[in-house]
Amino acid sequence: MPRNLLKLLLFMTYLLIAWGSVVRGTGSGLGCPDWPLCEGVNGC
Repeated sequence: MPRNLLKLLLFMTYLLIAWGSVVRGTGSGLGCPDWPLCEGVNGC
């Protein structure tokens, strides 16, 4: 059980890092510069 959890966590960490590089590379992180109030409007 702990070994499977470790594998899952390592995989999820890899996905998070990969997704962060996609967001950084495409400039998508600049879509809402003042999160959580995107341009003064609550997005929820």
